[in-house]
Amino acid sequence: MRRTLALALVGVLALAGTATAYRTFHVSGPKSVRVGQEVRFPTTGLRPHEKVTVNLAPTLNRGGNCCGVDVIRGARADGNGEAILHFRWPRTYYNGDERVRWTKGAKVDVIVLAGSGRGLRVVRVR
Repeated sequence: MRRTLALALVGVLALAGTATAYRTFHVSGPKSVRVGQEVRFPTTGLRPHEKVTVNLAPTLNRGGNCCGVDVIRGARADGNGEAILHFRWPRTYYNGDERVRWTKGAKVDVIVLAGSGRGLRVVRVR
């Protein structure tokens, strides 16, 4: 009984340790975007020279795994852990295997992902 309790306690502590090690980045940028517009999302809180991926996903599907598109893969933060992530807003995203156009007024999660954490900025498609 004590051994089981001790193992459970070690597991909980290990999970707590990994949860605090995960960072939240500060992502700023526009509040609304247009399809085809060149946009910039300055991001801070990254580790120096860390690789970054930017994904766009409909806010309506937050927490799911069906929809979205990667717009940047393999970008790097600078020596201060900052990055200005810029790209042209795509016309479509994937819903499963199907390409779907953004609808006007839709909310979109701009998700910045890296090994040490993630950041989120919500924008509207105009």
